Amino acid sequence: MKLTSYIAYLLPLILFTAITGCSTTREITAIEGLDTAEISAEELTAMIPDYRYDLQTISGSGRAIVSEPGSSERVTLQFQSNRQQSLITVRNSMGIEGGQIFVDTDSLLIYNRIDKIAEKVPLHEGRLSSIGSLASINILDLVNYTINSSDIIEIFEDKNHYIVILNNKTRVTVNKTDGLIKEVVHAIDYYDAPYSRIEYEGYARISGFMLPRRVTIYSRDQASRATLLVQRLEVNIELPELMINIPDDIPIYRI
Repeated sequence: MKLTSYIAYLLPLILFTAITGCSTTREITAIEGLDTAEISAEELTAMIPDYRYDLQTISGSGRAIVSEPGSSERVTLQFQSNRQQSLITVRNSMGIEGGQIFVDTDSLLIYNRIDKIAEKVPLHEGRLSSIGSLASINILDLVNYTINSSDIIEIFEDKNHYIVILNNKTRVTVNKTDGLIKEVVHAIDYYDAPYSRIEYEGYARISGFMLPRRVTIYSRDQASRATLLVQRLEVNIELPELMINIPDDIPIYRI
């Protein structure tokens, strides 16, 4: 698999939330039969861990398993992020560094070390394997997905979960016991990205923060998926300057 293919599936694991491969009609059908919850929007959001102000940096590594029809690939990732920037290094199963991804508030810089190619993409430009359209939410927002009470329009429930519908048709499943988010699904009619939903598993307390150790993201057609297994994670540590050292003889192509 080429580095750009890795990026198309792995970058959302590090940086972003998700959208669904189902139509809005199917989403509505999926929650029919559930009871309307009596909990208020304010009470529900108070249950969900919100670290937007307390969690400022993150550094870690893990294994990523990318599964597509007929194939499966494993890579390792190293990532560092603050609230403005993220740096991700991708290595293959042999430990060889394939490339790096640097994201700031304006653009996405991808360095393919093997093919000696560097490309810079505006955050909202999707012409490079739709990568630009993904680069909109930082890794810290991914591992600690939060909801504003003002965005909630309906809350349903089953025995173990609250199912929250936001005004942009996002559907969020929240565990009743601890307020941890289990799944986020966005309506395809409202978003245009190559992935469908994100599932969160294996929450663990790390320096006082409840964070997922396993994240699975599905492609738009749900035929492919990528699973990130976090092996090392440090929070609120001082990070070095986040940047990619690209050799002078390698031009940076702007998409």
